[in-house]
Formats: sequence, structure tokens, C-alpha cells
Amino acid sequence: MANSSNFEFGEILKASSHLKDDLRSALLRSEDTKVAGLVRELNEVRVVGTTDDAPSLSIAFVGQYDAGKSTILRVLTGREDIVIDADVCTNAVTAYDWNGVRLLDTPGIRAGYTEHDETTYAAIDRADLLVFVVTNELFDDTIGRHFRELAFARQYAPKILLVVNKMGDDPGTPETKRSDIEKVTSPLSAVDFRTLFIDALSWLEAQSATSEDRADLLEIANVSALITALNGFIAERGLAGRFSAPLFLMRSVAKQGSAFLATDFPDERAALELLHRKRGLILASRSRLRGAMGGVVTKAVADIGRFGDEVAECIEPGKSEEDVEALHTNAQTRARLRSENLSSEARECAESELRELQRQIEALRDGVLARELRGQIEGSVDGGASVRPSEFMTPMWNAGQMCDDAARWSPKARKIGDIAKNIGGWAAKWATGPMAHGAAIGSATAARGSQAHVVVFNVGKFFGAKFQPWGAVRVARAIGNAGRAIVAVGGVLAVVAQIMDDRQEEHHRLQLRDARDGVRSAYRESALSVQSAFWAQFESFLANFYDAELLALDEVVENLVGKRSQRGADAEVFGELDRRAATLIERVHATVSSSDP
Repeated sequence: MANSSNFEFGEILKASSHLKDDLRSALLRSEDTKVAGLVRELNEVRVVGTTDDAPSLSIAFVGQYDAGKSTILRVLTGREDIVIDADVCTNAVTAYDWNGVRLLDTPGIRAGYTEHDETTYAAIDRADLLVFVVTNELFDDTIGRHFRELAFARQYAPKILLVVNKMGDDPGTPETKRSDIEKVTSPLSAVDFRTLFIDALSWLEAQSATSEDRADLLEIANVSALITALNGFIAERGLAGRFSAPLFLMRSVAKQGSAFLATDFPDERAALELLHRKRGLILASRSRLRGAMGGVVTKAVADIGRFGDEVAECIEPGKSEEDVEALHTNAQTRARLRSENLSSEARECAESELRELQRQIEALRDGVLARELRGQIEGSVDGGASVRPSEFMTPMWNAGQMCDDAARWSPKARKIGDIAKNIGGWAAKWATGPMAHGAAIGSATAARGSQAHVVVFNVGKFFGAKFQPWGAVRVARAIGNAGRAIVAVGGVLAVVAQIMDDRQEEHHRLQLRDARDGVRSAYRESALSVQSAFWAQFESFLANFYDAELLALDEVVENLVGKRSQRGADAEVFGELDRRAATLIERVHATVSSSDP
């Protein structure tokens, strides 16, 4: 029996995979050739973990042997074949699927098996997240050195989550253990590593316990805290887009299937095809921008970390505390300016992509389909109700139906004409200019004089002077940690050159090393905080720009073909699939919001 606590991103992956299967089945069942043809678009959708070109997220469980890593994995996955033993029972990396996420069980490190350590380090280098597991007895000297090597020397601190397991064997409380933990994690705190205190074995025992004992065992187990932390990590690292992108694409396919089945007017179908193509351009732009923004923020994070490396390298014999402090002050200034440049780079990146999107949708407006549709509608309105055969004509269309539906054609024609004329502009309210008051969304009046300069103005609201991630509280705290590390080692720098005793020299050498590690880690933590703030701002930008535009297009489709309650049973199947995709997208956004630090 697997743990029932809600790992939201894993549940979303599982539901996304089922949605894709159900959508494919609905498309292939359709007798409408245009609807069935949408399966080609669906085949391009890549749900995380389901194809080679959409790799799974991976979480490696590492730490000392007998810390209970395998027990934790049994709790999460429900796999009873995972061996649990007090001895060294894991001698190779084993991958387990957890709702589309790969959980890696690694051999315990520093257990006297060199080949185990090599295997574990290889898994660590490839993993998206490290869950470092220790027992209630915390770190011994060997495991403490290993943790610091990973966190500071290898600079993995931003992707480590620290778990203290077997708390059921200990009368101590988390509060009493934090000070001992921070002797190893310093200058970062236990909070910086999202430290959790759990007892996985208590969770397993709770499954067969009486109802009276079960509640106490589950409270001791505290496994839900681990799952909450995993949700938060994925959101904080900007990985949520890998979950929502395929959902937007599936929703587009479902909407098109529903819309096609809701109408038999060939020109109306052509208008729907135009809207669908525009939706595809917007989704592709959204994906391109996320990738470009990832490159922008990754470079900024690397630069800020490099500034910290320069300060750390200055902590050596022959340098004074004043020398290091001066370099630290300069590095903070450079990091702040780099953070400000990140804002301007993001703004330029967004403006460039939106200009390219504008060019593409204007090309759609000037393309053959839109031009022919405008011509047909103009002829239809001028010469009375007439419909020309086209590739969008369905087998159900016949002359009798044309006569019966003639009375409905005129208002339809006007709507289709508006779509054909305005397909090259923005539909959402954010793109409207000063003349938009009282104008219809997407109309020529609303768009007049508002396109390019309004886009630039609105992008600036998100990535302008007011967006200052370097001013965040978490950044200030991390940089304060670097300052404290420098002050703490200042006296050592002053006397280290005069030390003759070998033991004293080794002791001070270790102090200098720890101070360098602390400075590096503090700058890495600052960079991670900037990254987290950036992705939160970017998600807000997406919601206000791309998502608003997609919703506006949905309104245009609804206005054209009518409400879902008026549609046939086949169209309603796709309507329900559309609603499932929308719900999952909302879950992604809600999980990101609830995980914001």
C-alpha cells in the first residue's frame, strides 16, 4: 500500500497520461475525418516521463547506509518487493516509478564499499533533486564530511533536501536536534535544506495497527511533510512548465474536436481552423519563451555563484579580513546589478518573442485560408446565403440542410467575417489601447493604435524597475550568512601565517576551508532565491499574457458555435476532455502558488 498523501505533481503526471489516452481514443472513434485527423497533433504531445524526448524528473535518495532510504521508497511507492534490512542491502542504483517521477534508490555511501560510492555519485550527478537521509543519530564525522562535500564543494546545496529518519527511536525533538545539524550545514541553516523529521517504519506499522495506535504512528511518521517538500522543490526550480505545457496542447486538440463537431457550416469550420492555428502559434510561442527564459535565468544564477567563488578564493593565508570584506562588498554590488540586468534581459526576451508571435499571427491573417474565407463571407453577405464546398465540408452537409440553416447564416457570417478580419490581432483585454472602452474584444476599434507599444508597456509591468529579486528577504539572509562566515574567520587570517604548530595549522586550515564553503554556499543560495523569484514572476506573466489570450480565443469559439449544452453527444465528449485538461492546468498553478516561499 502506497502512501496516500498528495504528491500533486505526480498525480498530475498520472492524470495527464490518462487524459492523453482518452483523448486519442475519442479522436480515433470519430467518423468525422477532420476530427480524426487531430490525432496527428496529439501524437506530438510529450507528457513528462512517457517518451524518450520527455524524460522523467529524477529524485535520488542518498546518505548513509541503514538510514532507511529503502523504507522511505517502500512507503512512497507501495512496492513490497523493496528490501528493507539493517545491513547494507542496496548495492546498485534501482529506479522506481512514482506517478511518472523516477525515484532512485542508491547504495549507502562511506560504508566501506568504494564501488558503492562511485555508483551513488554517478546517480547524484544526473538527478534533479537529492534527498539526503540520515538517522536520528544525525551526522558522524564521515557522513558530515560527505554532506559538506556535496552541498558546498560540489555546490549541490540548492538541490538537497535533508531528511532525518527513524525519529520513532529517539525521545528527542526536532528542536533539540537542529543545533547539531547546523554544525554540519553551517553557514546555511536546517531550514535552508528544508530539513524534515520522519519515521518511515512507523508509517508501515500504522497500516496494520489498531485505529487507536494508527493516528499516533502516522503523526510520528510525518511522511506527508516529505511529499509537501517535494511539491515545493519542483515549483521553486521552475520545473512546473514541464507539467503544464502538454496540458495546454491537449486542451487545444480537445477544443478543436468539440468545435468541429458542433457545426456543419463549412465556412464556420474554416473559421474554427483559423482560431485553432492561432492557438497553436500562441502555445508554440509560450513554449519557446519558457526555454529562452530558462537560459537567461540559468546564466544569471551562474554569474552570481561565480561572484561568490571569487570571494571564497580570497579567503587564504596572506589576505586580511579587510581584503575579503572589500571583495565581498564589491561582489554584492555586482550581484545586485546582475539581478537588475536579469530583469532587463527578461523584458527584452519577452518583447522579442511577442514581436515574433505578432509577425506569425499577421502572416496567418494574410494567408490563403483567411483571405479565401474573407472573400467567401463578403460574397455570402452581399449576395445572400450561399455556401461553397470546401475541405471543411462534412458528410452530413446537404442541400436540404443548407436551406433549413439559411436563416441562421447571416449572423454566423458576420461573426465569421470578424474572425477572418481580426485573426491577426490580439484578443485579450491586456492588448487593448486607450480606444478600447466599450469596444468588443478583438475588434478593430479595440486594437487600433495598441498593438506593439501596449505589448512593450505590459511586459515592462512584470520585468521593469519594480521587479527586484535581489531585494528579497531570503537573499539578504543568505548574504548575511556569507558576511558572518567572513567575520568568523577574520582572526584566523590574521594569525595563520605565524602558526608553527602542525596541529594548529591543520585546525585553522579546516576553518578557512569551511569559511570558503560557507561563502560559496551563501552566494549559491542567494542565486537560487533570485531564480525562485524570477520563475514566480514569469508564471504570473504567462497567466496575464498567454493564458489570458488563450481564454479570449475560447470565448470567441464559444460565441461562434454556442454553449456546450447545445452541442451533440460527440462534441460533449471532447468538451469534457477539455474541462479535464483545464482542471489539471489549474492544479499545476495552484501547486506552484502554494509552494511559493
